[in-house]
Amino acid sequence: MRVAAILFITILSLYATNINILVQELSQIDKVVEVTKTNRFYQPHIVSVYLGKELEKAGVSNLEEALSLVPGVDIYGDNLGIKTPIFRGSNPLAYGQSKLFIDGVLVNDGMIDQYSHYLAMPIELIKRIEVIRGPGSKSEGVNIYAGSIYVTTYAENFGINESARIFGKYGSYNYKSFGFYKNFSFDNLHIYTEFYLQKDDKQISSGPDIFATGAMGEINKRLTTTAPAQLWLNNYSFALHFDYKDLYFKYRNNYYKSGNAFGISFIHPHKNDYLRLPSTIYEAGMKKQLSDDLQFFFKAGIKKDSFTSSSHVAPPGLVYPDPFHPGKYVIYAAGVKGYYKNKNESDYIDLKIHYKGFEKHSITTGYRNTLERTLEVKTITTDRTGMSDAMVDYSTIFPFAEPNAKRRSHIFYIDDTFAVSDALTLYFGMNYERILHKYHKLNPRFSAVWALDNEDVFKLKYSRSHRNPSWQEMFTINNTTRVGNPDLRPEEVNAYEASYIKKYSLDEYMQLTLFYLKNSKVINNINEEREFRNVSMNRLYGLEFEWKKMLSNTLKFYGNYSYVYGECGCHKELPNIANHLFKFYFLKQFTPNFSTTMLFCYIGKKKRFDFDSRDSLKSFSFLDLSFQYETAKDTSIMLALKNIFNTKGRYPAPPNTYVDDYPYTKGRTIMFTIKKGF
Repeated sequence: MRVAAILFITILSLYATNINILVQELSQIDKVVEVTKTNRFYQPHIVSVYLGKELEKAGVSNLEEALSLVPGVDIYGDNLGIKTPIFRGSNPLAYGQSKLFIDGVLVNDGMIDQYSHYLAMPIELIKRIEVIRGPGSKSEGVNIYAGSIYVTTYAENFGINESARIFGKYGSYNYKSFGFYKNFSFDNLHIYTEFYLQKDDKQISSGPDIFATGAMGEINKRLTTTAPAQLWLNNYSFALHFDYKDLYFKYRNNYYKSGNAFGISFIHPHKNDYLRLPSTIYEAGMKKQLSDDLQFFFKAGIKKDSFTSSSHVAPPGLVYPDPFHPGKYVIYAAGVKGYYKNKNESDYIDLKIHYKGFEKHSITTGYRNTLERTLEVKTITTDRTGMSDAMVDYSTIFPFAEPNAKRRSHIFYIDDTFAVSDALTLYFGMNYERILHKYHKLNPRFSAVWALDNEDVFKLKYSRSHRNPSWQEMFTINNTTRVGNPDLRPEEVNAYEASYIKKYSLDEYMQLTLFYLKNSKVINNINEEREFRNVSMNRLYGLEFEWKKMLSNTLKFYGNYSYVYGECGCHKELPNIANHLFKFYFLKQFTPNFSTTMLFCYIGKKKRFDFDSRDSLKSFSFLDLSFQYETAKDTSIMLALKNIFNTKGRYPAPPNTYVDDYPYTKGRTIMFTIKKGF
């Protein structure tokens, strides 16, 4: 394998400007060998791996754009602008189907179980992204329903990589960004720090809001408006890692504030209305080598996050039922304003033992204990009686979320990797989760990986998993657009997957995957009462084809095609699923210093619910071009031209809300980036 790496580096050296680049590439290739040999081609999952430096050259700006390239993944957004990647069409109306880990730490929030506030993370701070499609996870002790994402930053120090980097960006919508990272090493002490700041003024014209549908009453149709969706962003983040011998500490703080998008009540917000999703995470742990065959791991963490929305909930003149006197109506002459805050905390400990003393077996077993709880609920709105325009604190008598909500879970897990022979490896795993005073679930996993030779690998996999209901789905109260249900059961999935991988070289491969998913107890609130319920059973099946190839010494191609079809228990096609996804990029290195990339994505049309009279959401595609110039002093500048076709991309809006859905692109945009490594 090292001979192949050296030959590959020899080719790259034709385009290298000095010996330092050659040394850095050799270090990178050595690590990629380790990563791909261990985690991609031969691990018991369906996985795609993306290197941050290559994504930068492809014109990718942030984590969201990187994930939009993954086979079978379609990005969705809601009325608040909260985005989530949908894996293989699995319940696009919910959150928490996938989990995001940054440097090994789970970052999904406590209220909605989403990670939209991390999707804006600049690509310049990301070293590697590993995406596992389907149930199961390489992070033991966490149940994964549809997919998992593992982001590795430059806190992962390999000894030869650049120790510092700084970058700045400017683009459309008055977008501005600045960031850096820095590694320090003092004997056995390793320190990593990271910071970024970004903001823009993004607004996009959007169609008639919920009043146009009559869902708020015929008398309120006159209040229908067409106004800009407030998609502006103000985001900054800071991370600090310490690693000393067997001990480590990780801290990450992310402040995220954005416009209220399409309104918390599906009513156009004002420009200064906002959504705030701050997150602070602390984790400390240790890794101890007790013997040649036995390792012990311990970690404990605290995650604090909150959901805050400050918005004009309704315009002046709204006529609405009196919440205190059933059968009567109130006229809100000055409209309705609302301030809603829900603060959560999640505390966890995780103990794990890894033992490889048995012949041909590698066993991992552990226990994870998590306590989730609500710390604070604030509900301040315009006087609900309509007698005045004053803001009244209803946090005690009329809160929008259950103020005393909590949930404790215990997870026991065990995994066994059995090397039957040099060619065949079997993998057995099991998670047992108990939600105190609620329910318990047992999730088995089995995989077989057969390496026919050094180029051909076959995988077969069965797994069962579940998704626990989120805080929003269980504990939202006193709300007409979302009604929580504390009696919800977890969604469940049984997945069957088969994959064939053809390896051409170290970084060239073809992968074909077939999958069949059986989902049950699926949760949504598409009903007249807007209550979250376990409503259906469905099945999804399809294929994913992925190909990466050096077409010449200076031209690289990466592309994938995905097909998914879903139907409910009544054999009707599932709505809101793009049956066809097609994505690719060409990366051309014209000279040692100058490269350009063409990136293309196609998202197929999406069917509506049977009772939704709107036509299917049309398919759309977008094309990006990027140009990068690198100097010998590790400085680079890039110009990215995005959405060359001037496509109007839209996320599907629920029935009886926004007739014309949620637009999120407006014309062609540009992004200028300058980077400097030290």
